[in-house]
Amino acid sequence: MPSSRIYIILLISLLLLQPVIAQNRRIDSMENDLKHPGNDTVRLELLYNLADEYNGYDTVKGERYLERARAQAEKMHYLYYIADYYEVKAKLLMGRRTEGIISLLDTAILYYQQDLAQKIPGRNYAQTKLSIATCQGQKGNIMNGKGQFKEALAAYMEALQAWKESDDPQKNQAIATYYANISTVYYDLKEIDKALEYDEAAIPYRILDGNEEFLAMGYIYVADDLAMLSRNDSALARLTKARPLVDKLNKPILNYTYFSKLANVYKNLHRFPIAILHYKRALSVSYLLGGLFKQCTTLRSMGECYEAAGDYPSAKGAWLKALKISDEGDIQKEKLLILRNLSRAENKAHHEAMAYNYLKQADQISDSLKKIESTTAIAEIENKYQAAQKQKEIIRLQSDTALQSLAIRHKSILNTILFGSIGLLLILALLVFRNYRQKQQLQQRKIGELEKDRQLMAVNAMLRGQEEERSRLAKDLHDGLGGMLSGVKYSLSNIKGNLIVTPDNIAVYERSLDMIDSSIRELRRVAHNMMPEMLMRFGLDEALKDYCHSVSATGLVAVQYQSFGMEQRLEGQTEIIIYRIVQELLNNILKHAAAGDVLVQLVREGARLGILVEDNGRGFASDNLENSKGAGWTNIRSRVDYLNGKVDVHSELGKGTSVTIEFTV
Repeated sequence: MPSSRIYIILLISLLLLQPVIAQNRRIDSMENDLKHPGNDTVRLELLYNLADEYNGYDTVKGERYLERARAQAEKMHYLYYIADYYEVKAKLLMGRRTEGIISLLDTAILYYQQDLAQKIPGRNYAQTKLSIATCQGQKGNIMNGKGQFKEALAAYMEALQAWKESDDPQKNQAIATYYANISTVYYDLKEIDKALEYDEAAIPYRILDGNEEFLAMGYIYVADDLAMLSRNDSALARLTKARPLVDKLNKPILNYTYFSKLANVYKNLHRFPIAILHYKRALSVSYLLGGLFKQCTTLRSMGECYEAAGDYPSAKGAWLKALKISDEGDIQKEKLLILRNLSRAENKAHHEAMAYNYLKQADQISDSLKKIESTTAIAEIENKYQAAQKQKEIIRLQSDTALQSLAIRHKSILNTILFGSIGLLLILALLVFRNYRQKQQLQQRKIGELEKDRQLMAVNAMLRGQEEERSRLAKDLHDGLGGMLSGVKYSLSNIKGNLIVTPDNIAVYERSLDMIDSSIRELRRVAHNMMPEMLMRFGLDEALKDYCHSVSATGLVAVQYQSFGMEQRLEGQTEIIIYRIVQELLNNILKHAAAGDVLVQLVREGARLGILVEDNGRGFASDNLENSKGAGWTNIRSRVDYLNGKVDVHSELGKGTSVTIEFTV
């Protein structure tokens, strides 16, 4: 896809990422207003607007304002602004990483949906609906960037429908933008007919919106689609509509896109002198933009026009300039095309040595690109293979059927074609060897599956043994040693009334009773941690809530616990394992993080369970985590692996740590 097309799509999309409540005041004005807010709601809006204004400018300040806004929203129990916290946080992180952003956007959508479900009389929920649409659009952009085109289309379609049903002033601009985004996905999929359909659908909304730059780009997109479909006359007609707007606005990126697309159309029509003229105009603008890729592709295309027109020296000159730029920008795919063009030109000029040199360089780049593509393809195959393990029985049956069909086909061919006994024996030997190899492969696969099952059984036995031992020790401590200490206390209390002791001895006696009371409390606390009664009686949600409260009660750290969708209990063993994971994470924070605040969050949506444990402690270099030999992290990993979960750890020195875990329960 042309780089200018990506640039404009991103430019338009960024306009829609602004919160619906965003105000057009500058940062200094908003900070002054924050000193004397009218009420809590105004203060909340100011904090979110400041966080949004600092996005991409000073992310540290932006996050500070964002955390203050969340605290204010939670204090007011305002679901809309709690959701806005997760949406804005996703935007602040979007420029630095993509891991975990989908989860933040899903959490924002969940809160927005809960806000809609309140149905407060007299309240207008239009902003909430559009905020959900904005989150869906952001998810679509991330998925599109990862090549998840089907998921991206679904997200864009949902956002588009919400904007069509709205009365927001930005409605026309938003609808046109999502039409363009959908067209871009189809363009990447090489479904140009569908791309043209959605690009043309965007034009009426561009006209209603009144943004002349986006309207001009809309005409250019349609022309680009038509040119890809070899409908060059129609493409010229659309570019003619764009020309007055391009001349009026005179913006570099618009000028470059227009002249390069116009040159491409004339190149397709074999009107090479006119194409060269427009390529030169596009090239002069590309120098202003500073884009090496634009310069490189324009010079390469210009050289191809010179070659087609019979001007080989000019063609070679353009390609040599493009070759130098491709080296500067490490633009390997363009360099491959340029080298092949130069090899062809030198060969025509009977400079065989130079032609061979260029061709050799092109072959080296081609091999390198194929290797990269092969690695990517292997990774994709591996991912598909992992997903297909859930259907391995169906695949095995299909494989058996295919093998039987193949054997029948071979026998038919042998009965029809082969008449000599020697040939028949050779082919039979080949079939025997092939069947032997297939049996070996099937046996190795079965051994691998059995080994995996054995490991899972071992882990299960270990975890079950640990929990049974914890339960036994907790019971022994509580019923055995706890009962003995209580008996000692009771006996001492009875003895006290029957003895004559001095005041000093009474003080010592009372102190001894206090020590026994402390021992009994500590014994009960240890027994509770080893096998909490809340977990057995009331389930995971109540047990974690109680545990987080008990940790906060120590005064060492403030732990905030949140849960969504945890009304139904999980399977008993699963609850114990998840409880131990959270318990171990909090113990690690207490030991190592020096944190003041901790957030523990459980979100369950259908069969998906997400865990988030986040602190504001000292952080650490997460690259060293995999090399850690500590028992705590090893226990966490083994429990997550047992439940087939996924762990994502993000930590920065001085900024705290965030651990996200996802399960299918």
